[in-house]
Amino acid sequence: MKNISLIILITIALTGYDRADNIENPHYDIRLSIDPAEQYIDVECKWVLPKNTEAGTIIFYLHRQLQIEEIMPSNGESVIISRDTSDIRYMPYATKYTIKTHALKNNRTSLQMKYSGRITEWSEWSPSVIGEEWTELGSYFPWYPRNKEYGPFTYEVEVFIDDKYHTFMMGNEAADKNWASYTTENTTNDIVLCASEDLRTVNKEVFQYDLCIAHSSFPDTLINSLTDDIREILALFNRWFPAGGNTICLVESMREEGGGYARLGGIYLSGLTSSDFYGSRKAYTRYLAHEISHLWWYRADANTWEDWLNEGFAEYTALLVLRELYGQDYFEEQIEKKREQSEGTDPVWQYDRNREQAYTILYDKAPLLLYELEGRIGIGPFKQLMWDLLINKVSTTYEFKRILTDLEGEETAEWFVEMLKER
Repeated sequence: MKNISLIILITIALTGYDRADNIENPHYDIRLSIDPAEQYIDVECKWVLPKNTEAGTIIFYLHRQLQIEEIMPSNGESVIISRDTSDIRYMPYATKYTIKTHALKNNRTSLQMKYSGRITEWSEWSPSVIGEEWTELGSYFPWYPRNKEYGPFTYEVEVFIDDKYHTFMMGNEAADKNWASYTTENTTNDIVLCASEDLRTVNKEVFQYDLCIAHSSFPDTLINSLTDDIREILALFNRWFPAGGNTICLVESMREEGGGYARLGGIYLSGLTSSDFYGSRKAYTRYLAHEISHLWWYRADANTWEDWLNEGFAEYTALLVLRELYGQDYFEEQIEKKREQSEGTDPVWQYDRNREQAYTILYDKAPLLLYELEGRIGIGPFKQLMWDLLINKVSTTYEFKRILTDLEGEETAEWFVEMLKER
């Protein structure tokens, strides 16, 4: 789509920040009014950007049905905005905005925005939906100005909604009738609002973690069983990984499509029932372990082939949990299934993220290669490798190779990279 340039004249300058200039993470202050039945939202948003934002250029994505009424940058000058179709596969219904400003490099800047609209378009696989029965607003729309490249962020969100609805969002909550406020203490990578008439929240403590379970239909027995399984998983992660965040949220999503996903501090599950859980508890253990491990394995760019570092390690971590809890035989059964499923797929190295076989490459082939790596170096050194990758915040295959070389030598590192390229 050809760019459409718009000139917006700014008459009001923002001369200061509500937050300290030395805070490096982006921050959102949002006032959200939402009518789920009408699929309508109205947003006032102040978006404070990090100091390392490229000088003079701000890029963000917003759902294409949302109409921007006003943008006011902190320098108080006119800006030029170009609009184009989304170039991110998981945001197919977004508009990409590029703003040219006179912002100075290494200075924090902010955008004050107003926008609104009815959101009626999304992919059938989208976890983000809005409707009278169930609403789950997140970055798949996206409903707030979104740019993953600016890194994890904090937020303060006020929600105004009909008082027949109950809402949930990660963070500290204050609520009264048709109003709720959510504030994050730790950085996260999405702002997900859930709302329905039946939604309620249970809070528990598991080790050093605050566990919150937001659900609409879970009986107490299922909540207790989920808590027990999460406790077993976290006991292992406390041994294997550096300290992570201190809050974990588990949300029952009432969607029929879209599957589950994890965010920093939160796991969103769809289609979970007591009969399914108790009939397939081992499978759910693997699923929970995979998603919880994303609280650690998340730094690679999920929109590129480097996502194998996120998904490959998350899935192999889940397999290690199965081995600890259910034994070597069950573990080997899962490995054999992955061998069968990954037969004939492309190598991991620079695979096409948009092809159908990408799922098998990520969830079957990549963990199989890590299984072979563990077999070569041993479980103790493999766990040390995971620890060092996390401590060093590794996000690329190049960085992974460097850490593996430091631990096990160049020969082993080259051997593994050749497997990524050829297998």
